[in-house]
Order: sequence, then C-alpha cells, then structure tokens
Amino acid sequence: MTFDISVITDGFGLLLAGLGYTLLICGVAVPSGFIIGALCALGRMSGIWWLRWLVIGYIELIRNTPFLIQVYLVFFVLPLFGLRLGGVTVGIITLAVYCGAYFAENVRGAILTIPKGQTEAANALGMGYWTIQKRVIFPQMLSYLIPTTTNLTITLIKESAILSVITVPELTYQAQVVIGRTFAPVEIFTAIGLMYWGLNSLVAYGLKRWERHASRYLVIPKTSSKRTVTPLNDMAGR
Repeated sequence: MTFDISVITDGFGLLLAGLGYTLLICGVAVPSGFIIGALCALGRMSGIWWLRWLVIGYIELIRNTPFLIQVYLVFFVLPLFGLRLGGVTVGIITLAVYCGAYFAENVRGAILTIPKGQTEAANALGMGYWTIQKRVIFPQMLSYLIPTTTNLTITLIKESAILSVITVPELTYQAQVVIGRTFAPVEIFTAIGLMYWGLNSLVAYGLKRWERHASRYLVIPKTSSKRTVTPLNDMAGR
C-alpha cells in the first residue's frame, strides 16, 4: 500500500473549509454552553426548589443520552412543528445545550471547592456580595475550573464530528466528500486526524496559559505541593 500525499494536497481546500466550519460551530457553541452551564450551576445551588429540580432534570437528561440522538431529535423533530433550521444552526444549538449540562457540573464543583470560610472572612472584612464574588470566589474558582474546562472543550471539538450525519459541512463531512471523490480514506483520515490534533493542541496550550494567569491568586510554597490561598486582605486591596 502506498501513501499518496497528492490526494491530501488536492483536497486540502475542502478540508480547510471544513475546519473553518468546525471552528465556527465550536467557537459559538462552547462559550454559549459555558454561559448555560454557569446559569444552571447557580440555579442548582439556589434555594428555589422547583428551579433546582428543573436544572437537575436537564443535566441528567442531557448527560445520560447520546449526543447523536440529541442531534437527530432536533434536526428531524423540530420541522414537525413547523420550525426548520439549517444544519449549522442545529449543530450550534445542540452542541451548546449538550456542553451546557457538563459545564454546569464543572462550575458547581469549582464553586464548592472554595472553602466557606473564605466568604465568611470576606464578610468580616466588610466586603459586599459582588465584591466577594469578583475578588475572592471567581479568581480562585478559575484555578480549579480551567483544567476541567480544557478537557471538556477538547472533547466537544471532537464530538462536533458527529454533526456530519446531518450534512453540516464541518471537517469530518468534508473529509467524506473528498474520500468519495478520491477513494483514499487512509490519506484523508490521517490528514483530518492531524488537523484535529493540531486544533486541540492549540486550545490546550491557550487554556494552559490562562490557567497560569489565573493561578496568580494562589500561592504554592516551594517546600510544599499544597496550595495556599492568598490572604483576603491582599485580595481586597487589588
């Protein structure tokens, strides 16, 4: 068997267009899903019982059903009610709703990681609610949230390949188009595998840099591997 590199170069334009759609879909869906997840996390932690159970129901339903089934339901069921959406729109909506359920648990876990004593100490210093969230909770929460967000984002980029089943012209769909013309699956799948790897590596690198930036609120002693939280007096003065 020979590996024909010319097959990749001839179809590179289509693959590049598919990568552009993948970036568009994930670039809109992932931040939207994070917003959905943050709101759901706050709703689940609220004292409103019906809102808490509504959020729990949403999270359990989305997390316990395959993403492929969710895509099919949105794409084929909505037209029965007179609502017809394009494949790209369906892809963005379903991916945002899907990742929102996972982000909700990530955000909730990050919030619960911050000791309650931090809030109590901030109150004792006379800091208001929003000041506490801005200067105490949120900066420390990022250090715990970013690693899980990185893993989830990478997973979602790979999950976006499922959207090819509803003819969304993303990377995997365009690869199938090129394979249909060239009958060279090995070369094309190798190419898109490398493209997914490169994209995810860039995302991981960028979020890793952000994690280092966020960790400025945490102090790691040289003699210990445990993290020590920056004194609240210092935070209050920033």
